[in-house]
Amino acid sequence: MKQFAGVLFLCIVLLSFVAGNANSGMISDLCKHSDDPKLCLSSITSRPESGEFAGTSNQIEIIAISAASANASATSSYIKKKLSNEDLEPAIEDTLEDCQKNYQDAVEQLDDSISAMLADAHADVDVWLRAAISAIESCGSALDSRAGNDAELSQRNKVFLKLCKNALMINKMLT
Repeated sequence: MKQFAGVLFLCIVLLSFVAGNANSGMISDLCKHSDDPKLCLSSITSRPESGEFAGTSNQIEIIAISAASANASATSSYIKKKLSNEDLEPAIEDTLEDCQKNYQDAVEQLDDSISAMLADAHADVDVWLRAAISAIESCGSALDSRAGNDAELSQRNKVFLKLCKNALMINKMLT
Protein backbone atom coordinates (compact mmCIF):
# COMPACT_ATOMS: atom_id res chain seq x y z
CA MET A 1 0.00 0.00 0.00
CA LYS A 2 2.88 2.36 0.84
CA GLN A 3 4.44 1.72 -2.58
CA PHE A 4 1.14 2.49 -4.32
CA ALA A 5 0.83 5.77 -2.38
CA GLY A 6 4.42 6.61 -3.29
CA VAL A 7 3.85 5.88 -6.98
CA LEU A 8 0.59 7.85 -6.93
CA PHE A 9 2.35 10.80 -5.31
CA LEU A 10 5.16 10.61 -7.89
CA CYS A 11 2.60 10.57 -10.75
CA ILE A 12 0.83 13.63 -9.34
CA VAL A 13 4.12 15.50 -8.99
CA LEU A 14 5.12 14.53 -12.52
CA LEU A 15 1.78 15.61 -13.97
CA SER A 16 2.01 18.92 -12.12
CA PHE A 17 5.51 19.41 -13.48
CA VAL A 18 4.44 18.67 -17.06
CA ALA A 19 1.37 20.91 -16.75
CA GLY A 20 3.51 23.63 -15.21
CA ASN A 21 5.93 23.44 -18.13
CA ALA A 22 3.09 23.69 -20.65
CA ASN A 23 1.76 26.75 -18.82
CA SER A 24 5.24 28.23 -18.61
CA GLY A 25 5.56 27.84 -22.38
CA MET A 26 2.29 29.67 -22.98
CA ILE A 27 3.31 32.37 -20.50
CA SER A 28 6.72 32.70 -22.17
CA ASP A 29 5.08 33.01 -25.58
CA LEU A 30 2.87 35.85 -24.34
CA CYS A 31 5.62 37.59 -22.37
CA LYS A 32 8.12 37.66 -25.22
CA HIS A 33 6.03 40.51 -26.68
CA SER A 34 6.48 42.60 -23.55
CA ASP A 35 8.80 45.59 -23.18
CA ASP A 36 10.23 43.75 -20.17
CA PRO A 37 9.85 40.00 -20.83
CA LYS A 38 11.73 38.98 -17.67
CA LEU A 39 9.44 41.00 -15.43
CA CYS A 40 6.39 39.75 -17.30
CA LEU A 41 7.43 36.12 -16.93
CA SER A 42 8.52 36.37 -13.30
CA SER A 43 5.46 38.36 -12.21
CA ILE A 44 3.11 35.75 -13.63
CA THR A 45 4.98 32.56 -12.77
CA SER A 46 5.69 33.69 -9.21
CA ARG A 47 1.96 33.95 -8.47
CA PRO A 48 0.72 30.87 -6.59
CA GLU A 49 -2.21 30.41 -8.95
CA SER A 50 -0.04 30.30 -12.07
CA GLY A 51 0.71 26.59 -11.75
CA GLU A 52 -2.82 25.31 -11.44
CA PHE A 53 -4.88 28.09 -13.01
CA ALA A 54 -2.89 29.26 -16.03
CA GLY A 55 -4.35 26.94 -18.63
CA THR A 56 -5.58 29.57 -21.08
CA SER A 57 -4.49 32.99 -22.26
CA ASN A 58 -7.50 34.54 -20.51
CA GLN A 59 -6.45 32.94 -17.24
CA ILE A 60 -2.88 34.14 -17.72
CA GLU A 61 -4.17 37.66 -18.24
CA ILE A 62 -6.16 37.46 -15.01
CA ILE A 63 -2.98 36.40 -13.23
CA ALA A 64 -1.08 39.30 -14.83
CA ILE A 65 -3.74 41.75 -13.64
CA SER A 66 -3.67 40.15 -10.18
CA ALA A 67 0.11 40.63 -10.06
CA ALA A 68 -0.33 44.33 -10.85
CA SER A 69 -3.05 44.58 -8.20
CA ALA A 70 -0.86 42.92 -5.56
CA ASN A 71 1.93 45.33 -6.47
CA ALA A 72 -0.44 48.30 -6.14
CA SER A 73 -1.67 47.08 -2.76
CA ALA A 74 1.89 46.68 -1.51
CA THR A 75 2.76 50.17 -2.74
CA SER A 76 -0.34 51.57 -1.09
CA SER A 77 0.84 50.01 2.19
CA TYR A 78 4.29 51.53 1.65
CA ILE A 79 2.74 54.98 1.19
CA LYS A 80 0.52 54.51 4.24
CA LYS A 81 3.60 53.67 6.31
CA LYS A 82 5.35 56.80 5.00
CA LEU A 83 2.29 58.88 5.88
CA SER A 84 2.38 57.61 9.46
CA ASN A 85 5.60 59.57 9.96
CA GLU A 86 4.58 62.59 12.00
CA ASP A 87 7.57 64.66 10.87
CA LEU A 88 6.44 65.00 7.25
CA GLU A 89 6.48 68.40 5.68
CA PRO A 90 2.99 69.47 4.53
CA ALA A 91 3.98 69.48 0.83
CA ILE A 92 5.42 65.97 1.06
CA GLU A 93 2.35 64.79 2.94
CA ASP A 94 0.07 66.23 0.24
CA THR A 95 2.01 64.45 -2.49
CA LEU A 96 1.93 61.14 -0.65
CA GLU A 97 -1.79 61.51 0.06
CA ASP A 98 -2.43 62.11 -3.64
CA CYS A 99 -0.39 59.03 -4.52
CA GLN A 100 -2.22 57.00 -1.88
CA LYS A 101 -5.55 57.94 -3.46
CA ASN A 102 -4.18 57.15 -6.93
CA TYR A 103 -3.07 53.70 -5.81
CA GLN A 104 -6.43 53.01 -4.16
CA ASP A 105 -8.12 54.02 -7.42
CA ALA A 106 -5.74 51.80 -9.40
CA VAL A 107 -6.55 48.76 -7.23
CA GLU A 108 -10.28 49.34 -7.82
CA GLN A 109 -9.69 49.73 -11.55
CA LEU A 110 -7.68 46.51 -11.64
CA ASP A 111 -10.50 44.74 -9.79
CA ASP A 112 -12.85 46.06 -12.47
CA SER A 113 -10.41 44.75 -15.11
CA ILE A 114 -10.59 41.27 -13.61
CA SER A 115 -14.40 41.42 -13.55
CA ALA A 116 -14.39 42.50 -17.19
CA MET A 117 -11.93 39.73 -18.06
CA LEU A 118 -14.17 37.14 -16.40
CA ALA A 119 -17.02 38.44 -18.58
CA ASP A 120 -14.71 38.17 -21.62
CA ALA A 121 -15.14 41.93 -22.21
CA HIS A 122 -11.68 42.73 -23.55
CA ALA A 123 -12.57 46.29 -24.55
CA ASP A 124 -13.58 47.02 -20.94
CA VAL A 125 -10.38 45.42 -19.67
CA ASP A 126 -8.45 47.80 -21.90
CA VAL A 127 -10.36 50.82 -20.49
CA TRP A 128 -9.81 49.81 -16.84
CA LEU A 129 -6.13 49.00 -17.33
CA ARG A 130 -5.57 52.36 -19.03
CA ALA A 131 -7.37 54.09 -16.16
CA ALA A 132 -5.07 52.37 -13.63
CA ILE A 133 -2.03 53.42 -15.68
CA SER A 134 -3.30 57.00 -15.80
CA ALA A 135 -3.82 57.08 -12.02
CA ILE A 136 -0.24 56.05 -11.34
CA GLU A 137 1.14 58.37 -13.99
CA SER A 138 -0.60 61.14 -12.02
CA CYS A 139 1.25 59.99 -8.90
CA GLY A 140 4.52 60.06 -10.84
CA SER A 141 3.80 63.56 -12.10
CA ALA A 142 3.09 64.71 -8.56
CA LEU A 143 6.35 63.18 -7.37
CA ASP A 144 8.28 64.87 -10.17
CA SER A 145 6.71 68.30 -9.95
CA ARG A 146 6.07 68.79 -6.25
CA ALA A 147 7.89 68.29 -3.01
CA GLY A 148 8.22 64.76 -1.80
CA ASN A 149 10.04 62.94 -4.54
CA ASP A 150 10.63 59.52 -3.05
CA ALA A 151 13.10 57.36 -5.00
CA GLU A 152 11.56 54.10 -3.81
CA LEU A 153 8.03 55.22 -4.67
CA SER A 154 9.23 56.37 -8.09
CA GLN A 155 10.74 52.92 -8.67
CA ARG A 156 7.55 51.23 -7.47
CA ASN A 157 5.57 53.37 -9.93
CA LYS A 158 7.81 52.22 -12.78
CA VAL A 159 7.35 48.56 -11.90
CA PHE A 160 3.59 48.99 -11.50
CA LEU A 161 3.33 50.68 -14.88
CA LYS A 162 5.28 47.84 -16.51
CA LEU A 163 3.00 45.26 -14.87
CA CYS A 164 -0.10 47.07 -16.15
CA LYS A 165 1.40 47.43 -19.61
CA ASN A 166 2.16 43.69 -19.61
CA ALA A 167 -1.49 42.93 -18.80
CA LEU A 168 -2.57 45.42 -21.46
CA MET A 169 -0.28 43.76 -24.02
CA ILE A 170 -1.70 40.33 -23.20
CA ASN A 171 -5.22 41.73 -23.51
CA LYS A 172 -4.43 43.16 -26.95
CA MET A 173 -3.10 39.79 -28.06
CA LEU A 174 -6.37 38.16 -27.05
CA THR A 175 -8.61 40.48 -29.04
